[in-house]
Amino acid sequence: MSQVRYRFADRRVGRASGGALLMTDSQSDARYFRSVVNEIEAEAQRRSASGEYPRALLRSLDEEFRRWIPDASLENGIEDTIRGIEAAAYLDVAVPVDSRNPLGRFVKWFVRRLTYFYHRHVAQQITALGIHVTRPLRLLDASLKSFDRRLCELEDRLDVGATTRSELLAGIAIFPIATDLREPLSSHLLGAPGRVLLGDHVDADLLQFLRAGGVDVYGVTPSAGEHQIADVRHEGLIEHLGHLEDKSLGGFVLCGLTDQASLNEQLRALRLLLLRSKSGSTVAVIVVHSETWLTRLGPVAADLFDGRPLHPETWSHLLLREHALGVTAIESSDGTSTLITAKLP
Repeated sequence: MSQVRYRFADRRVGRASGGALLMTDSQSDARYFRSVVNEIEAEAQRRSASGEYPRALLRSLDEEFRRWIPDASLENGIEDTIRGIEAAAYLDVAVPVDSRNPLGRFVKWFVRRLTYFYHRHVAQQITALGIHVTRPLRLLDASLKSFDRRLCELEDRLDVGATTRSELLAGIAIFPIATDLREPLSSHLLGAPGRVLLGDHVDADLLQFLRAGGVDVYGVTPSAGEHQIADVRHEGLIEHLGHLEDKSLGGFVLCGLTDQASLNEQLRALRLLLLRSKSGSTVAVIVVHSETWLTRLGPVAADLFDGRPLHPETWSHLLLREHALGVTAIESSDGTSTLITAKLP
C-alpha cells in the first residue's frame, strides 16, 4: 500500500525526463485513479483466493459494506434479495481465535473446540430454516414472473382484440328486439319490487312500451347520443353496475351485450346484475340465436369477434344455478331470438 501511495504522489506531481515537475490534468488523474483502484481490487482478490484473509474478516467486511452501500436488490429485483437471505442464513462456526496473548489464543481455541459440536448443530438448524424460508420466496418469485409474462401476453392480445372489435362494432347495427316479445316481457316485469334496469342495448320503443305498461324502468347503454329519451345512462353496463349498491334493483333486462360481448363479459354482467337485485326481483335475458347472429354478421366478422351469443338453454341453466324460480323461454315468432324470464328467490 505504501508503494501505491508513493506512486500516486509521483504521478500527482509528475516528473519530466529532466526532473522538472509537471502538473497533470484532471482527465489523466481520473485514469490513474481507475488504474490504482483496479490494481487494489486485483490484489485483494488474489489474497482472498489464496486464503490470506480470514473468512470471518471477509464476512464482517461484507456486512459493513451492506450497511453503508445502497442495497443493490432494489435495482436487481427480488432475486438478489433472496440470495442475500440465503447468504445471511449461513453461519460460520469457525469462531476467530486471534489474540495478542498466546494464552488468550489458546483459551479461545480450546473453547471453540469444546463447543464446536454445539455451534455446528445450531448453525445447521438456522441454515435449514433459511433454506425453508427462501424456498417459498423463490416459488413466489417464479409465479410472479409467470403471471407477469401471461399478463403481458394478455394485454397484447386485448390491445389488438379491442381495436379489431371496435372497428367491427362500428359497422354493425344492433340486433333489433322482436316486437312480439314486448308484451310477455312487460307482463313479467309488472309488479317488480323496485326499479328495473334495461341494458346494455336500449330500444327506445321497447323502453316507452314498458313505461306505458307501468314498469319503472331506466336504460343503460354505452352509445352516447343515440337516445334522446329521459332516464337513459350513457355508460358501460359493467361500469354502471360497479357504482350500484347490492340489492338496489327490482329487476333487469339483459340484452345487446348478450350478442356481442365475450363470454367473460357476459358472465360478469350477469353476476353483477344478480348481486345488485333484490330478493324476488323479476329478471329477463334476450338473446339472439346463433344462426341469426352468424347470418347477420357474416363469417369474417363472426370469426374475428371475441364473443358470440350463448344458447338460450345456457342462459336458463345459469339462472337455475342461481336458484331462480319459474325460468321460462319464449321464442320470437320469426325464430331469430328468445326471451328468458325468471324470478329470483
